[in-house]
Amino acid sequence: MDTVKILHCADLHIGAAQTILGEKGLSRRFEALITFENIIKLAREKNVKLILIAGDLFCSNSVERSAVNSVLECISGVPETEVVFSAGNHDPYNTSSPFFGAVLPKNFHILPDSDAVIYFDKLNTKVYGRSFCDVYMKGEPRFTLPADDKTINIMCQHGEIKSDLSSNYNSITNEFIDTCGMDYIALGHVHKRSPIEKRRNTYFAYCGCAEGLGFDETGDKGVYIGDVGKGTLELEFYKTSIRTHEKISVDVSSCRDNPAAADEVMRILSEKYGEGFADNLYKITLTGDIPENGFFDIKEIESRLSQNLYFVKLVDETGVSRDLEVLKNEKSLKGVFVSKMLERIAANPDDKTLTLALNIGLKAFSSEVDYYEDN
Repeated sequence: MDTVKILHCADLHIGAAQTILGEKGLSRRFEALITFENIIKLAREKNVKLILIAGDLFCSNSVERSAVNSVLECISGVPETEVVFSAGNHDPYNTSSPFFGAVLPKNFHILPDSDAVIYFDKLNTKVYGRSFCDVYMKGEPRFTLPADDKTINIMCQHGEIKSDLSSNYNSITNEFIDTCGMDYIALGHVHKRSPIEKRRNTYFAYCGCAEGLGFDETGDKGVYIGDVGKGTLELEFYKTSIRTHEKISVDVSSCRDNPAAADEVMRILSEKYGEGFADNLYKITLTGDIPENGFFDIKEIESRLSQNLYFVKLVDETGVSRDLEVLKNEKSLKGVFVSKMLERIAANPDDKTLTLALNIGLKAFSSEVDYYEDN
């Protein structure tokens, strides 16, 4: 066999609690499991022969037994596909692992916590790597087992690409990559997908997480699928995320009231994200200037948006339209406040929190300000 078709996935974090989502947190937690089921279906549709799970399949080793059973059932449902798992820092392979001592499908292979290789004769492929056995694991300067010139050599590793071995999360250095002799290294741990890179004759990449876990993980998430051969690689990204996390700013300067602001947000989201936009999770920053005697009620706008969006969190960074030079000379408490704040802003022009504090303070002079408006 000249090439082998693989699916590279990682960092599903099945079972992760997402408390920030409130009542949606439980259903969102189950969606990670559904995403894994969809990945297995995708592997079957694409005639994948080897699935590589590069760590953090579960959020922890105390994940619900029902989730573990569902994962094993999915894997057993593709008996002609070999599945290799390299445990990560969230689900290390030790006596606490939900897989330890369990009856595993014949096509499911877990790498031990020391350098190892699994040979798949029918695929003419060897899979190398090692699992975390604890939440921390030091990297190694070189992989201790030699690559085989006669087979396709693939490594499945959870860890950080670093310039040295200082990381507690399995440092993977240039020296390690240069000397391992692999055709491809399937990496996990970094949740942002990387492009396919190459050093000497070794290709390597992070596929990223399969389902975003927060607003620091925006956009489409998924897996890599394609063919690996001796010195050859053709991988394509496939989206698997049921929903995406998105961050966006919306200027509401032209909006006269709360309903108008909510309508403007919905218009912008529909225009930017297209069909199905309401199913995503949004962190939306409201910007722009509003009249000095007017203000937006963030709770009301958020409530209106929640009628149509799966999840939304609003941040208010609107300013108040005003002549600050006139205000600072007022013989009033507001005038003193503006004068003092402008002095601090002038002394620290790069500190954006000062401008935000000025806007919130001015709102407080004419309206009630909610405690979370400075989030």
